[in-house]
Amino acid sequence: MTAVAPPSPPPPKKRWFRRAPAPVATSTVCIACGQQGQIKLLPGEPCASCKSQQAWSANSAEPLRIDHATIDAAVKRRAGEAAGLPLWRRAIAWWPLVLTLGLAVLAASELRTLLSARDLGPLRTLIAELQASARRTTLFGLLALIVGVVALVRLRKHRNFRRVPLIVSHALAIIAGAAALVLGGLHWWGTGGFGGAYTSMPPRVALPVSSTVDRILAATVVVLAPDKDGDARGLAMGTGAIIAADPARAWVVTCSHVAMPYAAVGAARHAKDAHPVWVQLSDGREGKARVRWAAPPPLDVVLIELPIADPPAPVVIAPDAAALTEGSKVTFVPNPYRDGWLVHDGQLLRRERHDTPAGSYELLYTDLPVVPGDSGSGLFDARGQLVGLNTWTRMRPGLAAEGISLPSDTMRALVDAIAAGRIDQLDDATPLTPAAERP
Repeated sequence: MTAVAPPSPPPPKKRWFRRAPAPVATSTVCIACGQQGQIKLLPGEPCASCKSQQAWSANSAEPLRIDHATIDAAVKRRAGEAAGLPLWRRAIAWWPLVLTLGLAVLAASELRTLLSARDLGPLRTLIAELQASARRTTLFGLLALIVGVVALVRLRKHRNFRRVPLIVSHALAIIAGAAALVLGGLHWWGTGGFGGAYTSMPPRVALPVSSTVDRILAATVVVLAPDKDGDARGLAMGTGAIIAADPARAWVVTCSHVAMPYAAVGAARHAKDAHPVWVQLSDGREGKARVRWAAPPPLDVVLIELPIADPPAPVVIAPDAAALTEGSKVTFVPNPYRDGWLVHDGQLLRRERHDTPAGSYELLYTDLPVVPGDSGSGLFDARGQLVGLNTWTRMRPGLAAEGISLPSDTMRALVDAIAAGRIDQLDDATPLTPAAERP
């Protein structure tokens, strides 16, 4: 009879989860010192203090003694209130926060004031305000930066160095102080570098000039215009001439890029879109004026109305500049803000014809030293008549600079309006009659 092997037991079933280990009994009482703490200990495990003592004893001849009473007292001292400190003593610890945060706010406030837009007004007042604001911003910025750095360094050695409000206040003081120091210093340096000797109309001393030249000097004005946002900080400065006047107002002619520096070259200009400008007369009186009329591009001419009582006598506009020939004597008065009252004499070098969408006319090229700031000044002939408007300067390497002027032909509409007594009826639709179309 053959023996039959018993069947093998089936393989154990796989478990898809782990059985939780049996819970281990823990205690909060140390087996070494017998003191109860807040940390759970395994069976036979000493507390942290006893472990430290055992480690110390293994490496030192003297035993480690932990004074729990001293530790508890130190914890209470850090709490302040538990140690019985009065409120004013606890508040002293936060004085660096108040100081640095206050300096940061002052520096940021002064910087905001410095960068805010300015209303158009006298140049001397504007520069004085900007310089005073730049000085305050720079000094507050320097103070906030120094105090913030010192407070942050001292905080590292203080027991409150981990308090976030203190760190944040010192960091804000450093950031605001650095920004105010840099921007305030740049503005302070920039406002001190004004390119003129005067920030207001210099007094007219008795010059040995003829009555004709004296009338030209009296009719010369300085024009200040803001930027496209009406902010006087980005003002443009030029010159102009009074071409008409009545007991209550004066009419000034100057260049479009002086009165409307924000208008794109070649773009249509409209008087209704122009910001007010500031005009100062030769006798020192000044006031806000408005652009009354602008020539169609590319002609660079505008007419400004200045409300003022008893303005100086206007100059006479020549009907046209045809009488000027090469070599004819010409005169102009540069911007008096730069070097005071001067009179430059020169001659006409040549005439060049230009065909533009506004008509055909001739530019006048002279040897007069017309520089930035002189744009809009009048070009006068030997009889003291306005024969052109100084607009540009041509600079060529190795050659003398040439002043470029628009002839009085381009202002025919103004001449006709003055003669008819209807200057106040001009509008943007008033066309200019070019020389080629004159009868």
